[in-house]
Amino acid sequence: MRRPRAERAYGPGFEKPKPGRKSVFGRGGDDSKGAREPRGDNWALEEVRGHLTFTSDRIIAWYLAEPQTWSFRAHSDLEALITDQASQLADLVGNTIHGRVTTRPYPVRHWAHAAFANAPHPQPGFEEMMARNQAHMAAHSQADKLVYYGVDLGRRDATVRTLAKFSASAAEREMAAISERLDTVNRVMSRPGFSARPALGHDMEWMIARSLSLGAKIPVPEPGEAQQNFLDTDDMAEWFESVGWSAEPLAPTVQVTSSIGGRQETSHVCVLTVSRIGDIEVPETHAPWMAKTDALGFPVEWSFRVEPRSPEDVSREMASLTRRIDGQVSHWSEDHGKRPPKQLSRQAGRAADVEDEMRSEFTGLSTRTRGWYRIAVTGRTEAEALDKAQKVVDLYRPQIKITRQLGQYHLAREFVPGEPLASTAHARKFPVLKVAAGLPAVTAEVGDKRGFYLGETSAMASRAVLMDPWYLTEVMEQAGLIPLVGTPGSGKSTLMGVVIYMSILSGIHGVAMDPAGRLQRLMTLPEIGGGVFNGRQVPARARSVDVLGGRPGSLSPYAVVPDPNPELIRAEAMSDHEFAERLHRERSAAVQQRRDLTVSVLRACLPVGLANNEEVLKRIRARVMEAQADRGADTSTIVKMLFEGDGGDHEIGRELAAARERELGRLFFGNDFLQSDEELKGTPFTFYNLKGLTTPPEHVPREEWSAEEQMARPIMTLAAWSALHLIYRSDPNDRKLFALDEAHEITQASGGTGRALVHKLSSDSRKNNCAALVSTQNASAILGSDINNFVGAAFVGRTQDESAQRDALKLLGKPEGLGYESILARLSPRTRRGDEQLGYREFIYRDGLGGDTGHGGMEIIKVTLNHHPGLQEALNTTADPTRRVSRAIGGDPTDLPKTELSGDGIG
Repeated sequence: MRRPRAERAYGPGFEKPKPGRKSVFGRGGDDSKGAREPRGDNWALEEVRGHLTFTSDRIIAWYLAEPQTWSFRAHSDLEALITDQASQLADLVGNTIHGRVTTRPYPVRHWAHAAFANAPHPQPGFEEMMARNQAHMAAHSQADKLVYYGVDLGRRDATVRTLAKFSASAAEREMAAISERLDTVNRVMSRPGFSARPALGHDMEWMIARSLSLGAKIPVPEPGEAQQNFLDTDDMAEWFESVGWSAEPLAPTVQVTSSIGGRQETSHVCVLTVSRIGDIEVPETHAPWMAKTDALGFPVEWSFRVEPRSPEDVSREMASLTRRIDGQVSHWSEDHGKRPPKQLSRQAGRAADVEDEMRSEFTGLSTRTRGWYRIAVTGRTEAEALDKAQKVVDLYRPQIKITRQLGQYHLAREFVPGEPLASTAHARKFPVLKVAAGLPAVTAEVGDKRGFYLGETSAMASRAVLMDPWYLTEVMEQAGLIPLVGTPGSGKSTLMGVVIYMSILSGIHGVAMDPAGRLQRLMTLPEIGGGVFNGRQVPARARSVDVLGGRPGSLSPYAVVPDPNPELIRAEAMSDHEFAERLHRERSAAVQQRRDLTVSVLRACLPVGLANNEEVLKRIRARVMEAQADRGADTSTIVKMLFEGDGGDHEIGRELAAARERELGRLFFGNDFLQSDEELKGTPFTFYNLKGLTTPPEHVPREEWSAEEQMARPIMTLAAWSALHLIYRSDPNDRKLFALDEAHEITQASGGTGRALVHKLSSDSRKNNCAALVSTQNASAILGSDINNFVGAAFVGRTQDESAQRDALKLLGKPEGLGYESILARLSPRTRRGDEQLGYREFIYRDGLGGDTGHGGMEIIKVTLNHHPGLQEALNTTADPTRRVSRAIGGDPTDLPKTELSGDGIG
């Protein structure tokens, strides 16, 4: 009599199925239905225990490989990855290794839940922004690649298999018999190279479901759903009943019909076979050959089985091959008296080399393999499937020949775990290094899983790119500095505007330095600047401060440097004594910073002749050191002190008094920081508008700068220090955003005050939970400020100047002279004759999320805003003659009187 299910043996460590529980895919686990007869497809798979699949005669252990990154890794790292995997394959001589590469739709809804939970205080417009992002992501068929490896553990004993159905002890004996071998395989698969873990629960269910429905849609399991590690014959029968396979004789495709949500869906599957592979050089010239299909833009399935061969087996084959070649040579030369073809001598030499390698090499890297490699593509119609198949064939030309065999039905069955090999034709006898160079687990992966949606990767594969700027400070415990580097037009300001927009809607407080007045155009959007949004009135989430139109003293060098935050210091101090000492030290540093800023500003107000005079500088510094330097101090006090000095001081005082009367100079003299603080209190986000500021051209000597150009850098530096105060007055635990556009104008300010600002912003970003976006045309503005150690993530856009490329590579942590320079120059490419604006921008994104180098993942990403039309319009900084001011005020040139031409073409 068959034992009740509750008493049946499941093997050590495997849970019993829960009565009445359905599989996450809508199948299995219902005890009320009793045993079922399998469908006519007669699948070999009988049961699953943990990560083991059982057929009537075989046991296979399945593993899920960790994704491997490829882009922007050193060749030595890539070669080590190939060597590690080849070594592991060699350790499995005597086993058949099965491979399954499949995809799982990107969990857009899961990301949306995480993003909602991650937003501190979602504002009006946040849900609409998320809905547009989700629709865009879902429409671009992005998917996560899953790579499974199955190691055949050998033949099952027929007697034990029969007894295991009725006896717990028999099942336990079967598991005990393979436990030692299974432990060995587990260790091999977990080592670098495969970096694979046992495929359990949802991972195992997904592989089986995806293989049975091969290309048809199936539901994605929800996070937190119960997982089932045991599926018996009854459970498998329910899986098999949910799909139906059919094919006409000699048909080019197989029809797979699956049932989902009460609806049936039929897909056409075309299976291709890897026929021949020429000489390929991975990683020097070519990409991993199994990973190339990721770039096609549609899901591609792989199934392969590899048999690493023992040296003795290969030696016997090579000896036999050599004898056959010798016989053919003898036939040509002795029987016919003709010279043998050169092809025979080449084959004989190659056979001798292989035999010598197998006999003399001891690392396993000369191991030979025998394998079969299949590719499956799916279409809604036969024509669509065949069209995709042709794209696969074209992708691999000319190095790799891909063929479509007859017998599609049996070839497709190979994709289902446990099914036998359909045909021994096209067996590929590759060196183990060539097999390892396929690297199917290689993919594009960059960014976190909870942040803002920025775009997609655009090199090896298309994957969603998400960035939470505060992941660096909150999780990775790194500095929050994020440089954005690139030539004009590379998209720096647009990318910065996207992050600012999404941050404001998430409820983040912060400030943005806007030298060109581009970023504050976000305030034209009602969800940012206030107004009617979706039929309801919403308050403004941001305000703009006109720096150049400010009151006298609004940029006092004394007022812009904030006092240290005692709460922040106390939180890090280990004792009261340490707190008092650190508070005193940082207050002293703030006083000295105010004095340095004051000297730098006063020097900029002087004519070049006086400003470059060392005696003048000494006199100014002496008066500054004598004067009070708290936040309420006034720069006019220095002018007064100079007038009270000798004749040399009088001359300096007169020049500064004249500067105080100028339109821009008045911003430095006086002090109204208390009034400014009160005005900005409670404003979630502030744009410091510096539009109209005339910055000095590059490579123009300072002697040739105008008075306005001399004032530009001090104004930008002081405005940035003023903005920094808004960061310091907030709770250190709150998320904050500081955005600094055109940072090179500040870091090049005289006296090092600009560099000191960026250094302070960077070094304090982690403690203040501040994400600092710093945009500049050249990475030297960052590297030259001695803050490269504080860089968390980085974005590098199109960069064409050679020196700028060197600095950009240094920022990315990549060496020169290895071809990365050409990648930088080709970002966001345009055709010579294209007359339309480029609808996207490309960047190299370094996410800073750990890894062997500490730089984290690095990929080329594509940022597009076509799914946010309002935001795209607000951030569009490209000149458009149709929107020029003359049209807006009635000066449309179409209204001008037309000039008649005479017959000879002259008016």
